[in-house]
Amino acid sequence: MEAKRIYEFGAFRLDPAERRLLRVERPVPLTPKCFDLLVILLENSGHLIGKEELIERLWPNQIVEEANLSFNISTLRKALGQGSNGEPFIETVPKK
Repeated sequence: MEAKRIYEFGAFRLDPAERRLLRVERPVPLTPKCFDLLVILLENSGHLIGKEELIERLWPNQIVEEANLSFNISTLRKALGQGSNGEPFIETVPKK
């Protein structure tokens, strides 16, 4: 039996199996795509992941404009806010 994976960062706790994001034990509402995006980013924490890979993983075998990814990243950033150090949780690397 595989252990249940829980991600903790800042004041947040994400349970992918339950599809729940909590901030100090209070639910944070996310759209399904934003939730899936957050899971992908947490699974790859500390590693650069390209926009093409993100699009393919979020919308497999579909033609989607890059603006859809940008919108979901922006929405996710608003939901998360900034870390205690004032830095954003999601960092964008230009041209990557």
